[in-house]
Amino acid sequence: MKKYLQAQGMRLIPDHAARAGLNYLFVYTFKLHLIGAPLATGLSYWISFLLLVAYARFVAGSRCWGGWSRACLQNMSTFARLAILGVVHVGTEWWAFEIVALAAGRLGTIPLAAQSVIMTTDQVMNTIPFGIGVAASARVGNLLGARNAKGAARAANVAAWLSMFMGLLVLIVLMAVKDFYAKIFNDDVNVVRLTAEVMPYVALFQIADGLNGSCGGSLRGMGRQHIGAAVNLVSYYMGALPLGIWLAFHGWGLAGLWVGQCIALYLVGALEWIVVAWSDWDHQVDMAFKRMDCAEQVEAGIGEYLPEGQTNGGASCLIPELYKLADSNIFGDAMRRRDCNDAMTDVRVSFLTHRLAKFA
Repeated sequence: MKKYLQAQGMRLIPDHAARAGLNYLFVYTFKLHLIGAPLATGLSYWISFLLLVAYARFVAGSRCWGGWSRACLQNMSTFARLAILGVVHVGTEWWAFEIVALAAGRLGTIPLAAQSVIMTTDQVMNTIPFGIGVAASARVGNLLGARNAKGAARAANVAAWLSMFMGLLVLIVLMAVKDFYAKIFNDDVNVVRLTAEVMPYVALFQIADGLNGSCGGSLRGMGRQHIGAAVNLVSYYMGALPLGIWLAFHGWGLAGLWVGQCIALYLVGALEWIVVAWSDWDHQVDMAFKRMDCAEQVEAGIGEYLPEGQTNGGASCLIPELYKLADSNIFGDAMRRRDCNDAMTDVRVSFLTHRLAKFA
């Protein structure tokens, strides 16, 4: 529901304060202790979902809902492919950090305690680039849908620079508090000292983590999750993660694990930024509409159904300019029978119009 509303350009009020209040209520007031935290969190998710549904239904957002029909099942293969690749894109990074946590448990109780402090801190700090990435994904997707290639490129670029700036601020803060920060979680001197030793590596990759979050969001907004997934798989699992584990058990200890993560994040951040910066945004606009089925293209005003009997089964459509020019001797029936998705892939309207003018 959040994505549904964000795709319409709506700004949502964070529910973190209510979630924290429910956790306090269940854990301390109701004295449910450990079991109270997951109960409160689960309840808060359900309340959030129901409130979003109510908002979309009775306040704003319902105009984009077409109701239940067989049309809901159209183009499901494209949706499923993007969804699965999105899971792999985000999951490969999260899984790598969980593997680091498991490896830290093999180093002893002190490293495991320090890892808990560091991991909790990193997860909190990660909400900054992740939030920028969510905004970038929605904004880039909206602008591509509006056929505003320059605006989409600008949004992706601004998100990247903003995330790096925020990462720099986080780096400064973490370095400033590294010597005593762990005392918030643990009063063991050894845990505090080890956390202070490892924290510089965590602080160092905050800039790269910012790039990873923002550029990853831009890639998802462009429908290019497969690139982010491939970059994560190669960077984490074929290089940095094995290196970090090897360092951890060959004298580096917990610091070795985070050296590996630092290397991985800089690789991911740099590669994704290069991909986003060098993208052909006009082509990405075309690809965004290519992923729509024929009915959606007609509804969006970029296609027209072919007359009945013009195709060998299935609904087909053409971009208006192509349809008007379909009687040309140059393209003839071949263009008239072309499916709208193929037309969007193979040619651009502006190019065809320009070329056909020379033969007129």
